[in-house]
Amino acid sequence: MRHLPSTTALRCFDASARLLSFTKAAQAVNLTQSAVSHHIQVLERELGVELFERDRSGLKLTASGQRYWEDTSTVLHQLQRAAVRAVAGDQACIQLNIAVASAFANYWLMPRLGSFVDDNQDIILSLTNRVDAQNVFVGNEDAAIELCEGATPGIEAREVLSLVYKPYAAAALIERSGITLTTGKALPEGALTHLLLNFPLIRTSMAGAWKAWLGEAGLSNESLAEKAGRGPVYAQASLALTAAMSGIGIALLPNYIARSATETGQLVRLSEVGWRANRAYFLRWPSKHSGAAALTRFEAWIVSQAEAEQTDTSEVPAYP
Repeated sequence: MRHLPSTTALRCFDASARLLSFTKAAQAVNLTQSAVSHHIQVLERELGVELFERDRSGLKLTASGQRYWEDTSTVLHQLQRAAVRAVAGDQACIQLNIAVASAFANYWLMPRLGSFVDDNQDIILSLTNRVDAQNVFVGNEDAAIELCEGATPGIEAREVLSLVYKPYAAAALIERSGITLTTGKALPEGALTHLLLNFPLIRTSMAGAWKAWLGEAGLSNESLAEKAGRGPVYAQASLALTAAMSGIGIALLPNYIARSATETGQLVRLSEVGWRANRAYFLRWPSKHSGAAALTRFEAWIVSQAEAEQTDTSEVPAYP
């Protein structure tokens, strides 16, 4: 290229890559659809490569387009930060954008986040939602908190929270079974197996969790093993929590999700046996962001919060 592309063309490309639609991109950048399409065509002509595959089903980034998006989105982000700093002068705050899974954000991060905000008033922290672990950071994301197995090529990671799953059910569900709960005492002998056999075993995106937990609990009989593979699936842990509280079935949940409901008596923990998942919540960021001041401070803060929780090993009693 003999000259740099215009920022308008890059904004059109960024919006089109994120939304995979010229029509939606036009709305995002406040231009017409034909103007966005024209900017993309000019960009492709200048680069000498196709950025999108176009067919009846919509747009799809080509391999070249994906690489170009990863590079240019970072540049656009830096330009945006530079503009903010130029306008605000020496008093400019540092922008930090974290993508985070909604369950982790709602049940673990948000109740603690006030301390970070209070102690880091020069950082403007913004959160966006991320459902699944990704190996690509685009747009304004500086880092992400994801349920995954850790670092991947080009992406650094720091473990924040390991997950130990235990079975929970609503007290009303237990009462429907005819089992009587006694404060401070374990379930009557045989009651756990009875509940597991007679009520749905709610599954989540943590594949194989029920089978693994049954093995830990020494309950791997043929009937339960078969039942564990055909329960209703709730893709997010927060949905499984709500389903369990509603008496729909029995859910395997980590303590950070179930703790509040157990404290209020909405849920009862059925066993002290736990299964440690092979995935955990990690703070992950592109290697090129390593050493960034705001990210380094956030990493130190969130790790200290996680270590404090691990030190506090107290758990709500199973039977309120």
